[in-house]
Amino acid sequence: MIRDEDFFRMEGVPITKEEIRAISVGKLQLKPKDVVVDIGCGSGGMTVEIAKRCKFIYAIDNRKDAITTTKKNLELFNIKNYELIRGNGEDIISNLEFNKAFIGGTKNIEKILDILLSKNIEVMVINTIVIENTTKVLNYLSNVDKYSVEVINVVISYGKKINAGHMMISKNPIYIITCRFNKNNKKDKK
Repeated sequence: MIRDEDFFRMEGVPITKEEIRAISVGKLQLKPKDVVVDIGCGSGGMTVEIAKRCKFIYAIDNRKDAITTTKKNLELFNIKNYELIRGNGEDIISNLEFNKAFIGGTKNIEKILDILLSKNIEVMVINTIVIENTTKVLNYLSNVDKYSVEVINVVISYGKKINAGHMMISKNPIYIITCRFNKNNKKDKK
């Protein structure tokens, strides 16, 4: 994983932290032939890490500053196998071909999930920080039989030296929701 401090950063544009990137990339189970979409690419931390491990990535964000930051990071790490798209995820992903998806932040999550589920995406990894968004995603997925769903909560703490020794400073807890397509689902058999 690339260290957080090695990325270009822009004020107000979030980046998925290094340890969370490591877990999320692992959950995607990337292969060299995979084509991935990164919805809500932010600073491009996940975009860069995914692109290093797959055939091609589409990075999408609606914010100009996020697109600018992601582009600088893709250039910084000499990534060539990507298309960077500014716009609403739900307006864009219907017209793209890909087999895996990462969602780092998005509005209209139900519409995004509708589209992804209709495409029978192999693996989806969704990172959420807001409890209500986590609940919204899990409630939506509770009625979807063709995917197995796993949710983990990750809290990363960093050690800080103080006079008495060391103390741990926690970052915001992150929920990582992984959805894997059940290829043997009886409802999908013809």
